[in-house]
Amino acid sequence: MGSIVALDAFRASVEKTRNTPQGPPRPEISGAEIWTRDYREVEAVVFGLLTVRNLVAHHLAGYDADFDTLCMDGLDAAYTVETTGPARLKAALKPLKEWLLDAMTEDSKRDMAWALVIVDLIEKSPAKVRS
Repeated sequence: MGSIVALDAFRASVEKTRNTPQGPPRPEISGAEIWTRDYREVEAVVFGLLTVRNLVAHHLAGYDADFDTLCMDGLDAAYTVETTGPARLKAALKPLKEWLLDAMTEDSKRDMAWALVIVDLIEKSPAKVRS
């Protein structure tokens, strides 16, 4: 009879795990998709920061409001880089990169490295001169 109780407890724990919300799925990204974007364009910056956000959310099993704020600060700095200069962009992305480095684990190091590459590409791309 003890095995039946244990089996019921096992079934209950499995059912509880099925009902707990899982984090967002890992975004499908490729090196070509990351390297071929022109990060001087705002659309590419949006793509990059959303990709970084989704990679982080996948490993944290959910979105983090503080990290979202860092992404928005970076987006704002990238959007206004022509008027405020690249120094503000660099300053806005620095806490984002530090956050990524602090959150890196053995399991997430590949995705966090991609996230850091994307943030570096955004930071190092010069401002596009509009005519």
